[in-house]
Formats: sequence, C-alpha cells, structure tokens
Amino acid sequence: MMRRVALFICLGIIVVLLIGAAENISYNLNMFSNILRIVRDRYVEEIDLSDLIKKAISGMLYSLDPHSSYLEEDDYRDLQVKTQGKFGGLGIQISIRNGWLTIIAPIEGTPAYRAGLRPGDIISKIEGESTRGITTDKAVKKLRGTPGTIVTITIAREGMEETDYTIERATIEIMDVPYYGLLTENIGYIKLVNFSNGAVVEVRNALDELHNMGAIKFILDLTNNPGGLLNEAVKVSDLFIGKDSLIVSTKGRMPNANREYRAMNKAHYGRYPLVILVNGASASASEIVAGAVQDWSRGIIIGDTTFGKGSVQTIVPLSATEALKLTTARYYTPSGRCIHKSDTLRFLLKNPTDENEFRTLREPIRTLYGGGGIFPDIYVKTEKTPQLVWQIWRKGGFLSFAAHFTRLNPELKRNFTLKEEIYDEFKTYLKEEKELEISDQDWDEAIPFMERYLRASIAESLWGTTGRYEESYLVYDHFVAKAKEVLFSVSTVEELFAEIDNANNKH
Repeated sequence: MMRRVALFICLGIIVVLLIGAAENISYNLNMFSNILRIVRDRYVEEIDLSDLIKKAISGMLYSLDPHSSYLEEDDYRDLQVKTQGKFGGLGIQISIRNGWLTIIAPIEGTPAYRAGLRPGDIISKIEGESTRGITTDKAVKKLRGTPGTIVTITIAREGMEETDYTIERATIEIMDVPYYGLLTENIGYIKLVNFSNGAVVEVRNALDELHNMGAIKFILDLTNNPGGLLNEAVKVSDLFIGKDSLIVSTKGRMPNANREYRAMNKAHYGRYPLVILVNGASASASEIVAGAVQDWSRGIIIGDTTFGKGSVQTIVPLSATEALKLTTARYYTPSGRCIHKSDTLRFLLKNPTDENEFRTLREPIRTLYGGGGIFPDIYVKTEKTPQLVWQIWRKGGFLSFAAHFTRLNPELKRNFTLKEEIYDEFKTYLKEEKELEISDQDWDEAIPFMERYLRASIAESLWGTTGRYEESYLVYDHFVAKAKEVLFSVSTVEELFAEIDNANNKH
C-alpha cells in the first residue's frame, strides 16, 4: 500500500514538473512575441520582421557555443562542399578563441599559406568589418568565393601591429599526404595535413611504399593538421590499432548522439614502433588519432599540446533550403578523456570529464591527463619565429627572391649551401624590391630562421614540394629531430616507451 502511495506521489510530481516546464516555455514564447510586436509597431524605423527573427535565432544559438548556428540557403549549400576536397577560398581552418575568429592552421600550398598566415593569427576584420561575435559559418561564407577574386582580411598577431592582407582566392584541392619518405634506412616519415575523403588511402599507400623501401619504424606528422572527416580519422587509426579496439566515442544528451567507433580491421602496421607529432594547431580528427594511439599504448606522442576541438555538430534540416547546425556531442578518447577544450572565457563549455587523470588501456600502464586536447608524452617547445621573417614572408620576399635566384642559378644541386654573399644579396633585394629597411640587429637575430625559409623557397622553386621538405623542413624542424632521435635506437614498441623517461629526464 505504501509503495503504491509513493508511486502516485512520484508520478504526481513528474506531471507537475512537466506542466510547469510547458507553461514556462509558453510564457517565454508569449513574451518574445509581445516584444516582437512592440518593436514592429513602435520602432523608429520600419523593420524586416523575418530578418529580425533570424537574427534572434542566430543570437540564441551563438550564446550556446561558437559552432552552433542557423544555416540559411547559401550557408546550407556551402556546407555541402566543405569536405569534398575542392572549393574556392584561402585555404585556412578557423575557429573561435576568446570571442575572435582565429586561424587553427593554413593548409600547405594554398593562398593563405603563401601569404604567410600562421596558426594562432586572429582575423580581426574581413573587408573592414569586425569579426567580433561572428560565427565560423558566417566567416567561412565571407572568406570563400569564386577563384580569382580577392578578399582583404586584417590580421592581429602578437608583437605586430594589425596588418591588412589582400589575398586572391583559389580553388583549394587538398592533398592529404603532400610528402612521405625515408629519414634513415629504416625510419619512414609521413606528413598528413588534412583528413578529407580518401585520406586513409593516401596514408596506407605511403606506409606500404615506405615499408617496401625498408621502413620498420614510422613517424606520422600531424602538426598543423586541423582535422576533417571523423570516418577518415577512424580508418587511419585502424591501420595501427587492433581490431575491435575502441578508437573514439561521442557522448551527448540524445541517445543517438552516444556512439562508439571501433577498429574494423586487423592493424596492418600494429607491431611497428610509431611516433605521432602534434602541436597547438593539431585539431579534431588529428586529436582522435593521437588520443587513440596514446590510450592503447600503441605509440608515443611528441610535440606540444593539441588545440582541443572535440565537439560534434549535427545538421538538422528545417526545410529543403534551411537547416540548424547544433553541437550535440563531444569526442572522448578510449580511456574517457574529453578532447574538447573550452573555446573562450565567454563560452564556458564545461568539460564533462570529471577526472583529471586517466590510465592507458594496455601495458605499459601510464598516467594520462584530461582537461581538453592531447598532452604529448614527450614535450617539445614550439619555436617562436621572429616577426621579421613573417614580415618578409607576407611581402612574398622569400618566394620572389627564390624565383630570381633560381633563374640565375638553374644548375643548383641538392644539399646546396647558402653562402654569406647570398644573404647580402637577399637583404639588398628586400630593400630595393620590397622596400624593407632592416636593422643589423633584427637581421642577425633572424638569420637562423631566414636560412630555413630561404632554403625551402629555393628548393620548392627547383624541386617542388619534395624539395621543400627534404632541403628544409626535415632538416630544421625540432619535432622531427626529436622523433628521429627517439626512434633511432629502438627496435620494438616496448623499447619505444622506455625512451619517454629518457627524453623527459633531459629537460
């Protein structure tokens, strides 16, 4: 009898709560309608009621997080080309940080990359209009356009005054693996810059060819990789992680938002020592791969803490031409770490991971840390490039001098050296052709970085992307050097993990 009474009381409370919630929604909708009517009838100027309602919807969604938005017809159509691997634009991945439009990473070989835009740059204006409070979808719409047209953006960068960049849009065709090769007779290197449709095919082909060339240890470079398609991240992880192992899960409030993604195939390269390189511009799909490899003790992560973009957006069609893009879940690594990091102080997205410390799922058991992003096993500080170098890059100084220099030196051979007189010639060229007056102190401080960028531009001019990587990037990059050092003396995955303590003890 008492149980029956208790049950009726509970049901009564639920009914009251539901009625109260319904009445609360009804009250707020009535209040909104009343305000809308008053504005329509009394505002000093005549207004477009439909436009006002759409702005109210956009404002509501923006208050949730920077990635949720209302998609009108043009926005909805633009979304369809976002992951097809070919579109007209600048070639940058963007997000919102501290309320401002921020570049996660420029894509190699694109107009943005050639213009010298950098990870972390703030796009403060687009065509003179402030981006404060803009959504990523609205920004994409403004930045993309017909190839050959131009757009002017204003860049705010630490240590530099706000600067306008006028950039010509181009068709962006993304090659996910622009380079792979042997660093030693048995260490293979793969640069993966994006996870667009077919990325796993390019990675698998690179692995197979490197293995046939003698590679039995691998470096997968995900630095400056802004992410892409979830299924491609899962498939790339599948190459290294055993069948049926959890790679990533999504968790949200709706039942269909809670999913697990597992390795579907035998890991073809599951027994070889593996290093993943990441930095602050490695995001989304890159973090899924790095997190899975780290959690399953399949390899080690070297570099800097990743960006922390781990939210899932679902497209909810509202009509044939309009839709709602809503954050419905977040990504979690196999051990339970939430990848997503709070975007801004304004968007206080609570990290739903309660614990700060986690454990790997396979021997050797190690402590991992939550809080958003992927923390590397071996930390390597990101180098700070002098502003002078970026100033020269922005003005096209490296590329134009490289074209000038290679015309005069067409017989230049690989492993070339830059003699002192070449730097003198370069400095004179910058003064005469680019109107850059450079002090001796600034020049001397920038010389070590000048060398790598000048070598890269000359090598690319003569031998394309392969030349740029082999004559500059792989020679000077500290992350690559550390990975090569760690892998050099190991022959098994077990030996690889012993190198974590050795490397960290050196700091």
